[in-house]
This record gives sequence, C-alpha cells and structure tokens, in this order.
Amino acid sequence: MSSARRPSASLVIVVLLTGCASFSLQPTGTAPKSTPVSSPTATPAPSRPTQPASTRRVSTPTERPLPTPPPCTRRPGRIAETEVVDKRLPRSLPIRVYLPACYDALLSQRYPAIYLLHGLTYTDSQWDDLGVDEAMDAMTKAGKLAPAIIVMPWERTGINLEQAIPQILVPYVDTHYRTLPARQTRAIGGISRGGGWALRIGLLHPDLFAAVGLHSPGVLSPDLFRIPDWAETLRPTQMPRIWIDMGDRDTLRFDLADLRKTLDESAIPYEWHTYPGEHAGPYWSAHLETYLEWYDLGW
Repeated sequence: MSSARRPSASLVIVVLLTGCASFSLQPTGTAPKSTPVSSPTATPAPSRPTQPASTRRVSTPTERPLPTPPPCTRRPGRIAETEVVDKRLPRSLPIRVYLPACYDALLSQRYPAIYLLHGLTYTDSQWDDLGVDEAMDAMTKAGKLAPAIIVMPWERTGINLEQAIPQILVPYVDTHYRTLPARQTRAIGGISRGGGWALRIGLLHPDLFAAVGLHSPGVLSPDLFRIPDWAETLRPTQMPRIWIDMGDRDTLRFDLADLRKTLDESAIPYEWHTYPGEHAGPYWSAHLETYLEWYDLGW
C-alpha cells in the first residue's frame, strides 16, 4: 500500500513535499518448510469505498499479547461428534466440534467459533485428519492463540449448506455450546469446494460471519457470475475479511485467476497468498497454523 502527501512577479515559492510509505502484508503463521510469496490485489474501483486488500495493515498475534494460558491448557482439547436433526433438512447433518482444552474446566468461559468446510468427496473428518485440533492445542498452550471452538459439518448428499449452516447449524451451535454468538467472533472457511461454499455463505450472510477463509478454493462458474450482485448488496461495514491461498502447483490455479479477476472487478477486498505446494493434504496441513492465526485476528 502506498500513499503520497500533496508564482507572483517578485517572489516565487516552490514547495515540494513527497512522502511515501510502503509495506506488504505477509502471513503471520509458521508454516513449516515453505516460504510465502504474497502478490498484491488489484486496486478496488473508486465507485465502492473499500479497504485495500493484501496490503492493508492488521494487528498480528505478536502485537496483541495474550494472557498466560491457564494450567488446563496442558491437556488437549477434544472432538465431539453428533448429528443435527431438523425438519428443514432432508437428513441429519453430522458434525464434529472441537472443544478447547479448558472447555470442561472453565464453565463460565465462552469462545469464538470457526466453521471449517471440507472439500469435494471428503467428509467432516477432513480437517480433523489434517490435524487442526492438534494445531489449535499446541498454539493455545504456547499462548499464540485465543482458544476457539471449531465446527466441522459434513455436506451429505441432499444437504444444501447455504441453507443448513446459516439457518440451522449456527443457531444449533450457539445453543448447545458456549460460543460468543456475535458476527465478530464467528468465521467460516473451507478447503477446495468447501472454500467455494464459504465464499458464497460469507457474502450472502454478512450478518453471521466477519471472516471468510478460502484455502485452495473451488468456486463454481455460476457463483463467479453472481459475485458482483452479492457485492452490490453489501455495505462497506458488512464486507468480511477474506483470505485466499493456493499452492504454486495447484490444479485449480487457472480457475483461481478467474476468481481473483471477478473479486477485483467487484471491488471486494481480499488477501492473496501463494505457497509452494499442490492441491493436496500435505499442503493444507503444512499451513494450519497460518490459517488459525489469521482467523484469530478477528477476536
């Protein structure tokens, strides 16, 4: 992001003042064995006031010291598995819910919630299998993150996540678990096709989610054409923080170029990050800490 601060017959006064400040936002995570390469987003169209995307300055966990973790963080958190049954659903909705280490010990404490969606052909176990719970345990124990609840639903055949998550799952989680039930303490993200769902749900339901994480996202063509219309309905204060990352050998990298072009034309701010890697489990598991740190910035 750069910025620049702006004759009589007997006397000529010439004042020239030029200021320039530049920096580039890099991911704050500690992704092993990979060096991030961030590329800037296009400048948003002046007709819609927005913040610059990948160059905007945000606070990082190192700038916002967290309190010393309590002794109960020495134990790991736990994964609770259940199914949400609702007459509006054609079948039950299985979910996995990560509960922080101190959830059962500090009964008055409430937590932010991160909704993480799996990729095509996977189930609610994908994020669990990648090790998101272990990453959260390690980072909260080290005092790097505030503890959070992580909700991992399974997109079973016949279930429309755009209906199920905002109308059914979010109210269910806020009722059955000790969340902080507010937009600013709620985020949604996804891998591959789950990232496509996260973008749609985040833009269509800005009252629910303040942050949207797209990890090697697979966005369907119909949604690409709808993004400008979705953007038009959002006031600047409703626009969520958006993160996009991909591997430099990702099979979807050319489709992601179309997504980026659409977001730029729609004046939707976002952060873009490219790392070495492919569209595969090792890539996502290597960046779990980076993802969690970014979500944590919201609270």
